[in-house]
Amino acid sequence: MFYKIGVQNNTIRGNNQVSFGKKESDKKSVCENHDRLLVEEMDKHPISTSLKINAEKLTNAFVKYPIKGFKGSKNANFYQFLQMGTVPYLLGSAAMMAVFNLARIGFNTPNAKSAAKLGNKMALGVAFYGIMKNLSKKFIELPVKHVRGIDVNMPYDKIVYELPEKGNENNLVQHENHKAFESVDFPRWDLFYNNEYFGDERNSYYKKVSEKFGYDPGEIDHSDQKMKSVIKETVVKTKLFTTLSSYFWAASAVGVAMQEPWEKMLFNPIQRLRNLKDHAKIKKVMPDDFFIIDFAKKLGKSFGEFIGVDFGKIVKNLKNHEKITKGLEKATKTQVAGRVLFGAALGLTVLGNFFALNDFSKDKGSKTQASTSLIDDSREKVVC
Repeated sequence: MFYKIGVQNNTIRGNNQVSFGKKESDKKSVCENHDRLLVEEMDKHPISTSLKINAEKLTNAFVKYPIKGFKGSKNANFYQFLQMGTVPYLLGSAAMMAVFNLARIGFNTPNAKSAAKLGNKMALGVAFYGIMKNLSKKFIELPVKHVRGIDVNMPYDKIVYELPEKGNENNLVQHENHKAFESVDFPRWDLFYNNEYFGDERNSYYKKVSEKFGYDPGEIDHSDQKMKSVIKETVVKTKLFTTLSSYFWAASAVGVAMQEPWEKMLFNPIQRLRNLKDHAKIKKVMPDDFFIIDFAKKLGKSFGEFIGVDFGKIVKNLKNHEKITKGLEKATKTQVAGRVLFGAALGLTVLGNFFALNDFSKDKGSKTQASTSLIDDSREKVVC
């Protein structure tokens, strides 16, 4: 059976999907299509590719998947159900950001100012939480990727063959964005074999990873079998510490957002442009007229209040060659808690890098190496 569908790099994209690579319009058998790592796209255009994938997931979660669910589609699956979990998460975050900022419109002036102070903090808290919870994971994932050659977030394009429904008989092939290591027990090892991007040999990927771990690829007969357990162990440690540390980083970000400097923060871009224009006319433009500069200064001051450190005094004392401890004020109980929280986040990140980047089994010698391989290299092999 043949379907008139677009094919690109042995894959096809359904409607409302983001396409990678070159498209060709032709009749191809659906059997020619298979799951494919997006390793080349992530290497050449990591930011744009990640944005495309996230935008596609977000659009599908808000529009496509709910419609399929309400219609009772036989092709609605568990992956789509999990993706829709993003919807209440984002809507709840938006509600927390807006609850005081929108309500203050109907308040009198004193109450509106009080609501604005709390509204600014809550809005920043939600934004900082989301940013640091996701950004902090890169503190461990990026070193693992560059030092060990393992991208724990490596995406792949999964082909899904749907059952015929009314109106989609000619659009039965759909795509889902998954991660090769999203299942620790069942990683998609098969996608790394014979991958031209890693090299011409069948085990090129595993040989490259073995070299990153200090092995000699030329002396390993079965690099894939030897390295799979090492890769899986690295992925487990990376995911464990990124998850733990991300919550401490997110909590620290919320703590920073709750500090006093944000109470008078002016977010209104129109008003800022007016101030900048007025000051430019009299040739008295101030650094604080620029939002980024003002934001950076308040961020530094807010962080200083969070952990009880006056960075301005520290810098001043450094210039005067005095003790930098003058910038360390006597910490309150709240500031001590802030230091503990920030220290825990930083400590877990350091520990995460230490454990994820170290192959402890390698130091135990050939006995451990042999036990992690499915094939014993010390014995003669006979192929029947």
